[in-house]
Amino acid sequence: MLSPELNQRLANLSTALLADARVRLKLPESHLDPGIRPVVPFTAMAGTAVTAELETVEDEAAADLTPLLDAYQAQSRPGSIIVIQIPRELHGHGIFGEGAATLARRHGFAGALIEGAVRDTPDLARMEFPAWSRTVAPGYIVGKSRVAAAGRPVRVGGRTIHPGDIVAADNDGVIVIRPDESEAVIAKAEAIKEWEQRAHQASSDGADYREVLRRAGPMP
Repeated sequence: MLSPELNQRLANLSTALLADARVRLKLPESHLDPGIRPVVPFTAMAGTAVTAELETVEDEAAADLTPLLDAYQAQSRPGSIIVIQIPRELHGHGIFGEGAATLARRHGFAGALIEGAVRDTPDLARMEFPAWSRTVAPGYIVGKSRVAAAGRPVRVGGRTIHPGDIVAADNDGVIVIRPDESEAVIAKAEAIKEWEQRAHQASSDGADYREVLRRAGPMP
């Protein structure tokens, strides 16, 4: 779980800055593929991953999403992101909509990240509930799937996400940060942001690029 202090610092950073920080620190890139997009443009979220993976069932009697409901209700501290992996054949059926968002918000979730579809998008926009997904579709998923695993690593946007990983998202996309990397990545991103602000100010003042670099100082 992100500390309130780290969460506030993270909220002030873009995913682009976090991605740059990882490269400067020589850490592997960890942004999701560009097919994962915000349901409501120019929203943002940050928090720790709570994971679930669904699988398709051939017999409706075998369908069971109860463990997913349990995963929502098991959270007692704010700042989680529900992260759900759905089989490709079910990407035409929404797993997250108004009802799920209402339940998630009641239990302190800060957003949702779905390898699959969401629905009820006008309601999600009205609720201002942050959600990122592979696609949007109105299909009814109940009776077609069950929870294969909860609280285990999942694959979303071409990356493996572990329970407890930090998920940050904005209009540029989604980036995943391991907890043991968080302090270094956030600190480096803050340093880059401060350097860029100095450089942009110098450029706005009319300085040529040599003066911009002199006034900005060494790049972090």
